[in-house]
Amino acid sequence: MTDGLEVALQKRADLDQYGSNKRLLFTLQLMFDIEDISTVAATSLTDHPNDKSCDLLYIDRGAGRVVLAQGYESENTAKLQAPARKAATLHQAVNWLFNKSEPDGVPDALRVAWRELHDALTEDAIGDVAIWYVHNLPESQQVTGELRAARDAAYAQLNYGYPDSEIEVSWEELGRARLSERYENSQTPILVADKFTIEVPGAFEERGDKWTALCTSVPVGWLHEQFAQHGAGLFSPNVRDYLGSRRSQSNINNGIQETVRNEPTNLWAYNNGITALVHDFSFSDGTVEITGLGIVNGAQTTGAIGSVPVRRTGQKSHVLTRFIRCNDPETVRSIVRFNNRQNPTQASDFRSNDSVQRRLVREFEELGVVGYRGGRRGGVEDVIRRPGENHLSAEVAAQALAAFHGESGLAYHEKSKIWEQDAKYSGVFPERVSAVHIVFVASLLRAIELEKTRLGRIAAEARTEDESELFEWFGLRGSIMLAAEAIGAARETLVGEAVSDAYVLRFKKNLTMSGAAKVWEPIVESLLAFAPGQLRDPLVTSTLRNRSAVDRALRNFRSQVVAARKPNRMTYEVFQDQVVSR
Repeated sequence: MTDGLEVALQKRADLDQYGSNKRLLFTLQLMFDIEDISTVAATSLTDHPNDKSCDLLYIDRGAGRVVLAQGYESENTAKLQAPARKAATLHQAVNWLFNKSEPDGVPDALRVAWRELHDALTEDAIGDVAIWYVHNLPESQQVTGELRAARDAAYAQLNYGYPDSEIEVSWEELGRARLSERYENSQTPILVADKFTIEVPGAFEERGDKWTALCTSVPVGWLHEQFAQHGAGLFSPNVRDYLGSRRSQSNINNGIQETVRNEPTNLWAYNNGITALVHDFSFSDGTVEITGLGIVNGAQTTGAIGSVPVRRTGQKSHVLTRFIRCNDPETVRSIVRFNNRQNPTQASDFRSNDSVQRRLVREFEELGVVGYRGGRRGGVEDVIRRPGENHLSAEVAAQALAAFHGESGLAYHEKSKIWEQDAKYSGVFPERVSAVHIVFVASLLRAIELEKTRLGRIAAEARTEDESELFEWFGLRGSIMLAAEAIGAARETLVGEAVSDAYVLRFKKNLTMSGAAKVWEPIVESLLAFAPGQLRDPLVTSTLRNRSAVDRALRNFRSQVVAARKPNRMTYEVFQDQVVSR
């Protein structure tokens, strides 16, 4: 019998292009609620013949996390375990990746990945490192031993190279059973079915058409006890677990712990509280009785409290709590979706009510061809079921705008700052930005990603020399954003006239994302022939933050584009007929 996870995977035809990495990318999306997995895949996948035992390296500065992963997909699912040798090779990846000395004998693509990782570590931007082995077979003790050894080696390397940083290193074998459990938990609001009796100072009820809630204050000690007993099972409405309490100014969980330790009686006033789904509840004479518990909002509060020694939690400390009883599945899904803030708030969330974003959402609705939420995110179920072919996330829209308009470094290295800093936000999303222009630039980004995917599908021995050079260049981190900036810098050559305001550029017809990317395809194919020769230096010798190196590369690239204007005249003219430039 096929389980829910396998059915969900089969429906994700958009991930078929990644071959044996399909399950690995699905897992990454499931665990971290990633809205546009194709953009992440274009940067994070490192799987090629000389990948040094690293199929995926995912670096998320905004969330302070790194994932190093190997994937394995067996055609014979009757096997009793995944190959332990595949897990053992993660030692090799750990040794070169986390060593503070720049590695020798690795491809440029991996050297660039190493540099990006260690830039983030040097700036204390990483607090959590996870080592994964993702496969479609049962988990085993042999693999567990290999992953623990890889975890210990990574911790030793990081502790030696960055002794002043607080970095948690974890491992996980995500085989068929465990990954299926994670998926089912994401669909199951209440996993802990126990009955609980809680002494409270008081309570009152609120009612809706399809739900009833009990509002009260629960003792911190009770929360501590439940976290110790049930752990991540308390958070079944969310696929992610408690995210830890790394010490930094931006880490809210460390702040909760500090309050519990030093100001326990103020926790109620400082904290937003907890929202939990229950099967049933009652209140009488200062006692609440509940059946079942699934925390929708407040996983970080619960985890932070549970991580403080019980003697430090304070006997009089309480947390505001809502217990919600609801038997309507659709309403339950909405409660989970709109309360789900278990993962750290993304920077784009703070702009979702911005006037520009609200207007853009309306414009996209009027276009009727591309979905856009404007910073508002759906729940995990939305993300893992939506193939994303015609959906555009606000984060990717921001990256595409920044790159096309000359800020590839911002788009790649500092994408969260677009949303956090007013000056950068207004520069990327000025009042005149339109939905049709976003489709124009975002479809360019999509076309570049598709060109990389196309090359990857060609067997290495069947690629021409030019194709091999371009595919190798695509393996350099930041290449896709730099390509978008380079093509944007050549816009006047492409449209055949001066462009006084690049934000005016748009397609004449209302196109879907795939249709718009198809228009870009001949342009991308012809112009990126110059990329390995002209756009390599800033990616290999420095980073996209080195503006002088980027500008020098762009000047050389534009010169080549201008020189090739006559041979590419027909390609440009076809493109010009489909674009509005004034």
